[in-house]
Amino acid sequence: MTFNRFLLCMASCALLLLAMPRPSAAQSKDATDQQVLKRNEECNAAELRADIKAMDDCETADFTHTHASGQIEEKTGYLQGVGSGAHKFLTLDISDLHVHSYGDSAIVEGHMHLRADNLGKIADVQNIFMTVWVKQHGKWRESAWIAVGAPKSNPAVSENR
Repeated sequence: MTFNRFLLCMASCALLLLAMPRPSAAQSKDATDQQVLKRNEECNAAELRADIKAMDDCETADFTHTHASGQIEEKTGYLQGVGSGAHKFLTLDISDLHVHSYGDSAIVEGHMHLRADNLGKIADVQNIFMTVWVKQHGKWRESAWIAVGAPKSNPAVSENR
C-alpha cells in the first residue's frame, strides 16, 4: 500500500468516526437517570430484605442516614440497626420520584410511605426524602439519605422545579 492510499484510508476512517451518531446529552442524561433509579430500587429492596451485604454495597463508606425525627446514623450504626432487627422495614412504597443527575453524581427525591417495626413499635409514616448518589468504582452508591415528614395536606413533592 502506498503512503497516499494509507493517508486516504486514515482520512476515510476519521470521517466515518466523526459522522457516526452519538448519544445526545439528553439521551446520556436519561440513561444515567435510569441507571440511578434502577440502583435506587435495588437498594430499597435490599433494605426491605435486611440484606446487609447488599446494603453495604449500595452505600458509600461515609454514608449517613438522617431520619425524619432528626436522628443521624452513620453507615456502620445504620447497618447494625437493620441487621439486628432494631429497624425492620415492613413496607416501603416510593412515589413521585424525580432524578437530577450531574455526571457522576445524582439526587433522587420523592415521597415514601414507610411502615417499620422499631423494636416492637410500629411506625407508619409519610415522608418526603432525598438521596445523594455518586458513581464510585463503576457503581452508583448512596452517599446520603434524608427524610422529613410530608405535609398533611399534600404529600407530593412540589412540582415547582
